[in-house]
Amino acid sequence: MANTILIVEDDQGVRDSLRMNAEERGYEVIEAEDGPTALQQFQTMLPDLTIIDVGLPGEYDGVELLCRMHEAQPRHPVLIVSGQASPERAVEAMKQGAIDYLSKPLNMDKLFLLAERSITTYRKDIELERVSETKKAAYGFDRLIGTCPSMEEVIETARKVATVPYATVMLTGDSGTGKELVAHAIHLASANSKEPFVEVNCAAMPENLLEAELFGYEKGAFTDAKQRKRGLFEVASAGTFFLDEIGELPLNLQVKLLKVIEERRFRRLGGTATISVQFRLIAATNADLPEMIAANRFRRDLYYRLAVFSIHMPPLRERGHDVIEIANTFIRHFNREFGKNVQGFTPDSEQVLLTYDWPGNIRELRNAVERAVLIGADRLIQPSDLAIKPRRSALSEQPQAEAAAPAADHGFEIHVPNHGVNFEDVERQLIRIAMRHCNNNASAAARFLRMTRETLRYRLKKFGIYSELERGELQE
Repeated sequence: MANTILIVEDDQGVRDSLRMNAEERGYEVIEAEDGPTALQQFQTMLPDLTIIDVGLPGEYDGVELLCRMHEAQPRHPVLIVSGQASPERAVEAMKQGAIDYLSKPLNMDKLFLLAERSITTYRKDIELERVSETKKAAYGFDRLIGTCPSMEEVIETARKVATVPYATVMLTGDSGTGKELVAHAIHLASANSKEPFVEVNCAAMPENLLEAELFGYEKGAFTDAKQRKRGLFEVASAGTFFLDEIGELPLNLQVKLLKVIEERRFRRLGGTATISVQFRLIAATNADLPEMIAANRFRRDLYYRLAVFSIHMPPLRERGHDVIEIANTFIRHFNREFGKNVQGFTPDSEQVLLTYDWPGNIRELRNAVERAVLIGADRLIQPSDLAIKPRRSALSEQPQAEAAAPAADHGFEIHVPNHGVNFEDVERQLIRIAMRHCNNNASAAARFLRMTRETLRYRLKKFGIYSELERGELQE
């Protein structure tokens, strides 16, 4: 589709010349000889760019026409044409937002080069704005649902942080509590929201690859370095860098990260040139960093440098009736996605949602609601649709008459065959049970088994349970 240019020029000869040159270059042309006519054409035809003679006769000149156009569309691109008698008004037009001005006699090649660049820039700005609005709808503060005091504090603190340019933020809390959503919201509410948002999960890649991704490398820095590669620190410059699972960052990279934060500069692997960067760093973790510091697995100086602004995400089980509001939001989402018409939850279902522990937090709630919307046969979701099993805490609230028989000294009994059992088989099976019990959430399973996350990760690898997870074999 051809771009449209509105030419506003009272000189018939100049106007004809502009029209012919524009049409030769594939533009559609609208013409006007005075301000009022041009404004009417502008409002009805919505051109992509306007060329205005600054010395228009009549009710108002080119500068006044520009101002009236920008009242309706502040970013509409305008090029000013001026005669020798009106250079001061052309300069005034520039102050009022014109892209550029050209003096008569006109250099048509230069004028239409400016026109093409102006339209391209305008379209890119509009697209960036549209993408930004789409992202805000998906990740902005409006998506942070919650009226409980702890969640209101999270939102208030995050909004304040967003107004502080490049302030470092630490997000803590269990897996699935919404740390990534808060990171996006802070970025989109910042002055640098149009700049890149770069995300790296420290647990998702091996140490040597992670370092190369963060810092980049020069050609020949190592065997597979066939050409120069920009690091993600460099890509994120002027924007936001989100380091998820910061507790998984190896100690040697913790030292290098601290240096980047403090000096805002670094060198690519195999390089000698210093690269300066400026970005907001947001780190997130579900680990107990003070405990890791005590165990010499996380640097104390890095911890305090990251925790300039610390925001703790409360687990879903502590957010009271927020769970109902969030669940209803998911219902509306899945109604649109699957063409369903579920209206909400029965009172019994709401009670299930309120009393369940939600070890997987919001991520687990989303999965439960998605399943219920898909399989539910009624307009209201029933408790059976949720397929949620009561936790030990719920069982402990049952009347004493319904309680189980007295347990062994350690709280449970293990029955083994007379011929004995391989201890590793018991351990493997217990870990499988814990992972199923916690919806395959490793952090929750580690707490359930009273072991550290790192210990559980070792055993998951040792027993091949990670592979079972990837194949989808570890299900209820």
